Amino acid sequence: MKQPSRRRRGVILTLKGWDKFQAAKTQTEFNENAGDCFSLEELSDRTRLALHTISRIQGRLEPVDKSSLQSAFAAFNLELCKEDYTQPNPPDDLELRHTNPQYDWGEAPDVSVFYGRSLELVQLGEWVLEERCRLIALLGIGGIGKTTLAVKLGLQVQAEFEAVVWRSLQNAPSLEEILTSILQFLQWVLRKEIVIPESFDGKLSKLMECLINHRCLVILDNVETILSHAGQAGQCCSGFERYGQLLKRIGEVPHKSCLLLTSREKPREMVFLEGDRTAVKSLLLKGLNSAEGQQLFQQKGQFTGTEQEWQLLINHYGGNPLALKMVAAGTQELFNGKVAPVLQYVEQGILIFDDIRDLLERQFQRLSAIEEEVMYWLAINREPVSLVELTANVVTFSSQRLVPSAIKSLLQRSLIEKKGEHFFLQPVVMEYARQRWIEQVCQEIQDRGIQNAQTPTSHSLLSDR
Repeated sequence: MKQPSRRRRGVILTLKGWDKFQAAKTQTEFNENAGDCFSLEELSDRTRLALHTISRIQGRLEPVDKSSLQSAFAAFNLELCKEDYTQPNPPDDLELRHTNPQYDWGEAPDVSVFYGRSLELVQLGEWVLEERCRLIALLGIGGIGKTTLAVKLGLQVQAEFEAVVWRSLQNAPSLEEILTSILQFLQWVLRKEIVIPESFDGKLSKLMECLINHRCLVILDNVETILSHAGQAGQCCSGFERYGQLLKRIGEVPHKSCLLLTSREKPREMVFLEGDRTAVKSLLLKGLNSAEGQQLFQQKGQFTGTEQEWQLLINHYGGNPLALKMVAAGTQELFNGKVAPVLQYVEQGILIFDDIRDLLERQFQRLSAIEEEVMYWLAINREPVSLVELTANVVTFSSQRLVPSAIKSLLQRSLIEKKGEHFFLQPVVMEYARQRWIEQVCQEIQDRGIQNAQTPTSHSLLSDR
């Protein structure tokens, strides 16, 4: 029996209302602020609303008074119309989301504390609700917030589905195990006599039958776990190839449901299926901006720093939420909440937080030899470089011909950034790659002698220190 939802005071913007507000805000930023985004403080001054109210309005998840929306709209010469706002979906609290029989959230994390991602939530919401995409991938480097965003999105749209089921692949379960688990839940929640077949093909067909006849949201977290460390990014490990069949079927066969997955790498099947005019999409998550990063820090206590210091610190760590949480804890423990001393270590290229090193090391361990070499050369070059320049740097001819595919693979692994025709590393990834390279060269010199060292060599890597 479906649990009655509790009434919530207030309203949130509809997608149409949010777009209307953002368009007016962007135009005003262009006219009055040289195109730079207004900070939360500037928006608060302009609208005469509290900072947390501004955050709620932009996030579209937490309700506010209708009068607050009117004030926000009036600040940009807009009139709040009826189609611009709506009642929010049922609350995000753990009690309701776990007791409602429609929703099986398993061990999904609590997202009651959530910062930023307003644009991403709107884009994903459009794909799920308006374009009715069949398959969506949330991609990004470890710690960037894929899991948290997937939960937040699921909670935001769950009222539009007959069933929502969350499963983690962190422990690399077989697809048959996952299919059986999902079918058992659907059998119960849909109140249908679903006979679960014994064979894999039968289970996959039965799941597709459910997805065709019922509107279901299936979320698979940590998909990179079943992807291979060897070869090109996105290929399934030996023994897990059936996951590729699942993605292919869900992406190709018309149905009324949605599979949302999170992964550090884009599954190979999605590369061939996605497109602007298809029902298969992927979203690469970037880091939080300075204001959002500062909000995250405040979770850990009181911090002191100038706006420039905050900008430098958060940019150095690429706005990565997990990295910023680690830095925040270390800043409290080692520097009593002062940002300036942390920056002194950053400027020296010293990684002082081992947790971040461990996070990056896990991703480096997945790289092929040529991918690792490209990462080192990007760290050596420091500045963004083109494919032609990067290929010229690689020592052997046999390696040079592999550079384009290595770049493509590293992009799929979310380890490198692209701007125009140039490629580069986030500062913290660059510093880690530099230190890893130095350690590797030193070890090779010690083990084999300098004549036989195989890793890239360049004085530019060791200069400026």
